[in-house]
Amino acid sequence: MGRDDDAAAPADCLTLVMPLKARAGMTRHDFYEYWLNAHVTLPARFPGISSIFLHCVSFDESDVTWPQLPGVSHRPPAEDEFEGVPEATFVTMEGLAEFQAASKVQMDDGINFLQELIAYASIADHTQTVSDHTETPAPDGHDSFVRHLLFLRRRDDVSVKDFRSFVADTLAPAIAASPDVLKVRRHLFEEVETTLDHPGVRQSRPLNRQYQAAIEAAIQDQAALDRFKTGNEWADLKGQVTTHCEAVHAARVSRCITTKFQGTITLAGVRGVAVADVIRRFGADSQLDDEVSALFLHTPTHVLVETAERH
Repeated sequence: MGRDDDAAAPADCLTLVMPLKARAGMTRHDFYEYWLNAHVTLPARFPGISSIFLHCVSFDESDVTWPQLPGVSHRPPAEDEFEGVPEATFVTMEGLAEFQAASKVQMDDGINFLQELIAYASIADHTQTVSDHTETPAPDGHDSFVRHLLFLRRRDDVSVKDFRSFVADTLAPAIAASPDVLKVRRHLFEEVETTLDHPGVRQSRPLNRQYQAAIEAAIQDQAALDRFKTGNEWADLKGQVTTHCEAVHAARVSRCITTKFQGTITLAGVRGVAVADVIRRFGADSQLDDEVSALFLHTPTHVLVETAERH
């Protein structure tokens, strides 16, 4: 995955970043209950998919603390807001095809909790982890970092080539260069096409409402983000961001949870997030045995349990 602390990790040929909008009339609480405890136990079980990261997000002004810029849209209209962003990686296109062939029950489940899923595709090294000092490459949702997902829309007078160059060669590295930033992972998107077909769920939108890139930024705490806002790295970027970006829609990430990591399913992927949380809270180590996990899987399979130090 290009992390600077794991050179042996397999390179991904495709990354999908998929904003999810809850089904009409569904409360945010019910959306998370279903997504994190019913739906997420499906995709991690299927072959072909390498890693799955789940981001619970909010655009509420009280949650988002990323710096705003005059003349740059900082929040989407209400009809374009979303509540969750899964990120899925595939090492090969054959793996994607294998996943598509096996995952019909997952696709059919989308209509139970979604009204929209937009699958943004980032090909090969268009996704890159620029830096990662979090020591948690497979987060379990319990760290206290201040995380944002920045969804970027280019200005009409900026070419795709120039926009991608700005994001990949200037914006992401400059954010990562700040001593207050722990992690930066960036994606350069293709125009939206239907990759994972969820019947009854809207899966496209007009070009002028699509994004062309996204950046994940994790910072130690709010004090560190406040220092970043007044630091040289951001000060030097402001004018260039305004020139290149029509929108920087910052979504605050309340939790980042891994359900599969480099081919290995996690506890949350097997049992759902709520059950994984309970097992961790009670220190129920017997529930982590491979024999227990095998009861929930087709064949005996080792379940990844993240043991990195919590922050």
